[in-house]
Amino acid sequence: MDSSKKYSLRQAIIGWVRDTQGWFSYPQMDKELDIGSSEGKTERRVVMKELCDTLVVERDPKKNGIFRLLDSIAPIIQWQDADPSNVLDLRWPFDLEAWVSIYPKNIAIIAGAPNAGKTAFCFDFIRRNMHRAELADLLPIQYFTSEMGAEEMKVRLSKFDTSDWAMVARERSSNFADIIEPNKINVIDYLEVTDNFYLIASELFAIFNKLDKGIALIALQKGRGKELGRGAEFSLEKPRLYLSMDAGTLKIIKGKNWAREGVNPNGQKWTFSLVQGAKFVDIKEAQ
Repeated sequence: MDSSKKYSLRQAIIGWVRDTQGWFSYPQMDKELDIGSSEGKTERRVVMKELCDTLVVERDPKKNGIFRLLDSIAPIIQWQDADPSNVLDLRWPFDLEAWVSIYPKNIAIIAGAPNAGKTAFCFDFIRRNMHRAELADLLPIQYFTSEMGAEEMKVRLSKFDTSDWAMVARERSSNFADIIEPNKINVIDYLEVTDNFYLIASELFAIFNKLDKGIALIALQKGRGKELGRGAEFSLEKPRLYLSMDAGTLKIIKGKNWAREGVNPNGQKWTFSLVQGAKFVDIKEAQ
């Protein structure tokens, strides 16, 4: 193989590797770059060794000929200049802002049993925040639904004490990190996981990575009487606020950032009644 062809193949291999995601193999590379000759495969091995030695890629420790492009992006956090008082001025059902502070890039979870009131909670949160001037940079709220069409949504929203709904409603059931707005308030109702529940952690991680100044409120299904939603402990890692809802009860499972010094929100409970699938009434703190 002459030097010009070697250089051309070398550049093609490096470009192909930098465009990959996840683990890849020699056969994949050979097929897509049409590497069939012994000379070409020798050059491919030389290039891949160089990329491994320079920490551009890593080898699979258990399987020969399997590699992964290393993610070397780790933005510097300018924490010295950060303002700890930059709590988002959100209004929550059950006045949760008195218990937990939410900052930009935070995720909140409402894990609810079927028909417990997850959607009512999401809509009440939107209603309380959609016209607030203090949140202008984060508006309009982006609402993603996986189970409602236009007609049903109009009926549900008509139960609230407002006719002036200012939100962008979209239909979506998966891969939310691809579509959420990094600098807006995003409400996901709900994140569907039908099997391999441990994958919920990677879904939440992808959403977290997409967020910048915005936040995400995400509804999850859970079994009746269970505290955590689908994904169990895997769903608990990223959220700064994690709520568990059953018929007539709401509990803070995780409140990472306390709104009041010395007042621990974790384990705080309320009882309530839900009227017309829209209004939380008879709200009482519970032991």
